[in-house]
Amino acid sequence: MAECHPVGFQWVMEAKARGATLIHVDPRFTRTSAVADVYVPLRAGTDIAFLGGIINYVLEHEAYFREYVIAYTNGPTILRDDFVDAEELDGLFSGFDAESRSYDTSTWQYQGTQTQAAAAGARDSTDDERTGADETMQHPRCVFQVLKRHYARYTPQMVQQICGVAPEQFRKICELVTANSGRDRTTAFVYSVGWTQHTVGVQYIRTAAILQALLGNMGRPGGGILALRGHASIQGSTDIPTLFDLLPGYLPMPFAHGNDDLASYVQAEKVQNGFWANTSDYMVSLLKAYWGDVATADNDFCYDYLPRVTGDHGTYATVKAQIEGTCKGYFLFGQNPAVGSANARMQRLGMANLDWLVVRDLVQIESATWWK
Repeated sequence: MAECHPVGFQWVMEAKARGATLIHVDPRFTRTSAVADVYVPLRAGTDIAFLGGIINYVLEHEAYFREYVIAYTNGPTILRDDFVDAEELDGLFSGFDAESRSYDTSTWQYQGTQTQAAAAGARDSTDDERTGADETMQHPRCVFQVLKRHYARYTPQMVQQICGVAPEQFRKICELVTANSGRDRTTAFVYSVGWTQHTVGVQYIRTAAILQALLGNMGRPGGGILALRGHASIQGSTDIPTLFDLLPGYLPMPFAHGNDDLASYVQAEKVQNGFWANTSDYMVSLLKAYWGDVATADNDFCYDYLPRVTGDHGTYATVKAQIEGTCKGYFLFGQNPAVGSANARMQRLGMANLDWLVVRDLVQIESATWWK
């Protein structure tokens, strides 16, 4: 962080000057390590075991923020009785199909409810009539107890064997993190593409999310899990946004079929609880920001002025359409696919098949000159 995000790291140093403890866990000794209070080298690719060990410490020593876990997580929620954890199936969870090497997740559902994974342009839809929740978190099938059993294997000895971190040093990290979390204090985790760009990067970040939820460090000042991107445009693509399927605020773009008016859009996108329960307010705020006083309830807040998504217009779908001849023109803003996208040969073949190409850039980049 110190070398790649110096402006942001300024505030880490400000916090350190006021007494914050800075822990750096990384295979490499960097400029961040040099100013950290504690530097922990570990083997590359072993972060899940390291984080899992902290989770086990938190659960074993009852260092979790109990009231927070009950009120703001699914810890008390009871799973279906046909869910089977990995220790009973030789490392696999219930629902694994060996032939397709994929999971049927129906057994992973909460008791009395069915949750569907979100498709493009559609949020999670959940039946909130759950028939099982135990706020004592003692029921053997509640998420908290399943979690406790699952992470019991992540002992300090296992962390040492997998990560190469001595139990004494690991215990010190656990004590520092738990002492600085709870009702009165929060701890933040900051990760970079060193987590993201692993084949199991999603599991790294999910494990950190489990830990932070147990400690009560999510959604509170000074807490959270901060992703440091490798380039400003990566963050901007999602936040501003420039992605084809998003409006500002991570609101999905309306579809050409099925989102005919604001009411049908909100019905398709909102859920009963949590952040997206307020989808209607977010969309109306955005439309008012666009159209001001002209946007009123009488004209559906000018919802009809928004463009519509007709399908997948991502990078690879577009390149495929170029090669097939259905995408005939291309504007390039802040991109250089001739060298900057995966499969540069395919990118160049696609651009070679265009009727016209416009490159807007400060210099003659490769995508503006390769055809010569």
